[in-house]
Amino acid sequence: MDDAHDLDEATAGILVELAAAGWAKLLIGAAARPGLPEPLLQLWFEGIAERHDLRPLTQQQTTEMLELTLGTQVLPNVAELLWQASEGNPLLLNSLIDDAKHDGTLLQRNGVWLLTRPLNSHGDRLTDVVRRQLLRRSPEERQALNLVALAEPVSKELIEAVVGVQAVRALIDHELIRVTTASVPELRLRHSVYGDTLRNLISPARSLQLRQSLLRLMDKEPASAEGLLRQVSWSMECGAELADRQLLRAAMLASRLYQDDLARKAASLVKDPELQLAARSVVARTHYNASDYAVARDILEADFGKGHSVASLLTGTLLWAAVLSAQGHTPEDIMQRAEVLLTAGERLAREKPAEARRILAATKDRYATIRSMVLAMAGEGSGDRRPDPGAAPPGPPANHLDQAFRLSLESDRLLVEGKSVSAFAVAAEALTAAGAGHDELHFLTDFLVVRSSAAVIHAGNWRAAETLLARFAAGSGPSLISFGGGVHAARGVILLYQGKAAQALNALSAALESLRLADPQQLFGLTAAMAFAAAAEVGAREKAESFLADYEAVPPAGSRYLRGLAAMAVVYGKARLGNHPQAIAELRLLGRPDDGQNTAGLEFDALAFCLALGDPNAAPRLLELKPLLEGPRPAAICDYAAAISTDLAADHLAAAKSCEDAELWSFAALAYDAAANAFRAAGDALRERMAMSQRKRCLDRADNAPGQEPEGAEDALGLLTRRERDIVALAVRGLSDRRIAAELHVSIRTVEGHLYRSYAKLNIKGRDQLPGMAGD
Repeated sequence: MDDAHDLDEATAGILVELAAAGWAKLLIGAAARPGLPEPLLQLWFEGIAERHDLRPLTQQQTTEMLELTLGTQVLPNVAELLWQASEGNPLLLNSLIDDAKHDGTLLQRNGVWLLTRPLNSHGDRLTDVVRRQLLRRSPEERQALNLVALAEPVSKELIEAVVGVQAVRALIDHELIRVTTASVPELRLRHSVYGDTLRNLISPARSLQLRQSLLRLMDKEPASAEGLLRQVSWSMECGAELADRQLLRAAMLASRLYQDDLARKAASLVKDPELQLAARSVVARTHYNASDYAVARDILEADFGKGHSVASLLTGTLLWAAVLSAQGHTPEDIMQRAEVLLTAGERLAREKPAEARRILAATKDRYATIRSMVLAMAGEGSGDRRPDPGAAPPGPPANHLDQAFRLSLESDRLLVEGKSVSAFAVAAEALTAAGAGHDELHFLTDFLVVRSSAAVIHAGNWRAAETLLARFAAGSGPSLISFGGGVHAARGVILLYQGKAAQALNALSAALESLRLADPQQLFGLTAAMAFAAAAEVGAREKAESFLADYEAVPPAGSRYLRGLAAMAVVYGKARLGNHPQAIAELRLLGRPDDGQNTAGLEFDALAFCLALGDPNAAPRLLELKPLLEGPRPAAICDYAAAISTDLAADHLAAAKSCEDAELWSFAALAYDAAANAFRAAGDALRERMAMSQRKRCLDRADNAPGQEPEGAEDALGLLTRRERDIVALAVRGLSDRRIAAELHVSIRTVEGHLYRSYAKLNIKGRDQLPGMAGD
């Protein structure tokens, strides 16, 4: 019996009688509010029935459900957005999945399930669910639901004035609408996905009638951005007239919230010629969101420098520069084109001499901000012919955006120099300086998060990186469709650095499919390069060749550091595939470009790749760089380089422990392997086998799924006492108990006791299993 909360007491009583007589077994489902009828509740009170409260699915449970339904290759942002939309309700989740698959919003590309656009919440399956809910409601309740859907968030008092208090109370009790905790109580739909479906079920004529009934009681425009968008959207749907400024404001808000269709529709209705320039800029932004840079450029360039006021002259200029950067134009080229803005400012100043000073100052400030932005996007200052191309532009910042971009450029410089911890701190300062609410530069936060992530990942501070990425993803909402690929790519790079190549390959290949659809931060090339390296690492030659073709098909993009890192990953991958004999020399060259600058960070990455390829000659230079580097990852890899220089077993073991602490499992395995070789050279067979066991444990750790611990994770070298290790070592060499006793000047009983305790600690049954300790 489903929806038992709708039963009348007489019917519920009949069910209770059937159950009590043993003639029926009951399985009853009901909403918590208004709850079960009294007779059914009595079954629980008397202990005859069991009660199980079903909670909404968690995000992890939603992910598991998707993997069972679709397969394992589901982008994390797909699970997150479906979980947010369904609020953990399995019925709504299944409806959303079916509708999204049917209309092409959710599709599979190269084995990866991803979202191509925001979820459609008025598909056939969801519409059927909502329609069945409406059939059970009274006319007053249906009217209230429609009004809330059309106007949410809307004053509770206002809706009660139209339909009555009882209808509103019934909808709240049945968890179809909810009351906000604002100072003035407002109503919203309990499940936001019901909104579009309800609105789609209302005819335009009925919608207009409802709007007029509500507007008669409203004394002001909605205060919230969401309320304004709903009112504007509602007005457009039923053909009502709207003021141009209200349309423009709504278009800007919609584009900020990635409601691109609404933004374009509202912008297209703006009639005022002076406001149309800003409206076209909003339309360009929606195309930028979808990585359709050519269309965005054409719209913006048609208006560049054409405004007849300061506001209209500056509108869209920052987005214009960002679009050109995304298309691969150099900072020098963009700044030459941007001189049109200065010329336009001088023209406008002549037309309005009373405002000349303000006009000239505003255009010069904007020119300076564009300059800082394009340099920051390139991650270098080489395009503007200054003596020190890495330095920030001269003079104080023109505004807070200029300051944010200068700090971003400084962060890139520090990262190239190996100061990754300092670079992260400066990038965080840039995020603070940028502030919030920058309409035109809606991508600024994402841009700065990429810079912060690059710094913290280079440092090897995995906890901080995950916190940063999780915080960004949690606050992104619909923009995860446009910007989520970068989050997945960052997580893939972390896995690759940790030595988890198979997991990295899955994460990076999934990220690449997301970035094929939208790549506002120009991360496709870097992601393809890292995916190529991961595929080469695990020997997936066919996949590797595909990723290499992807990398070579796009021009180098991103900051100077990210471009260099991508090129190194490609060289490393080619070496792993066995067809690049000049890899070591090429990596060293990429780490030290001939420009006379400090590039310790780039050089560290290059030498780390060399070490991973088995080049011991990288060690001395890494030790020279060590004082210049920051972060646990460089420190651990430099410890390994130091051990290579001494080639002492104790140093290799210490380096392995350092790499383990930094969660660099592949380097830890290399260090244990080197320790085993040193023990072998010294004739210490037991320690050799134990080091090899540790090596296997690290490789197992790298192969395990997240959260799993490999078997035998305990430190085997620390299991035995010094005397036990000496006795076991002689036993491994084949000496009998009597010979061992004579060798160590102890009794046979002492030898037998130590061996017995050693077998127990090592979890083996006897002497014949000692050679198997290496795990080979």
